[in-house]
Amino acid sequence: MTPVSQQTEQEAPARSGRSDVIAGLLVTGVGALLLVTALGIGEPVRPAPGIGPATLPLFLSGMLVLSGLVLTGLGLRRRPVAGFEADLLGAGDAEALEELLHEEQPVPWRPLLVHIGLFVGYALIFIPLGYMLSTALYLGATVSVIDRARWKRNLTFAVLFAVIVYFAFTELLMVQLPAGILG
Repeated sequence: MTPVSQQTEQEAPARSGRSDVIAGLLVTGVGALLLVTALGIGEPVRPAPGIGPATLPLFLSGMLVLSGLVLTGLGLRRRPVAGFEADLLGAGDAEALEELLHEEQPVPWRPLLVHIGLFVGYALIFIPLGYMLSTALYLGATVSVIDRARWKRNLTFAVLFAVIVYFAFTELLMVQLPAGILG
């Protein structure tokens, strides 16, 4: 058996970058969809000089596309583990080596699908129920999925967050959020 530092890259197990490539392409696609949608945002009724209503959505969707492309590129360039092992063993960092070699845990699909479903539900009820109710329901459900035992704390957090953000936007920043059935 040869020491790790003498192994060639062909002998080393290759770390798959497939999950990074898939996630990167997914993020790039979602970012591109949001970018196209943001390009459709019209000008305000009373245009003012400076930043318009599409500026932030365009910036954020552009950053999402860029982040997805970077993640995809990193996944495609993933090196075999041997190069990292040699570097770590030379530095004498056994804990870092163990952490590096530890395989990623598989994605728990059920909780992920629950959160995606909650987010889609939030998007569907946002306008009819309004910001405060829909956000409180969404946050309450989301944090309760994460920690069911503390439902009182979760409910308090969800309601306080929705109310504070609503009044911060509507009163301090003068940005109107959908009032829904409360308005």
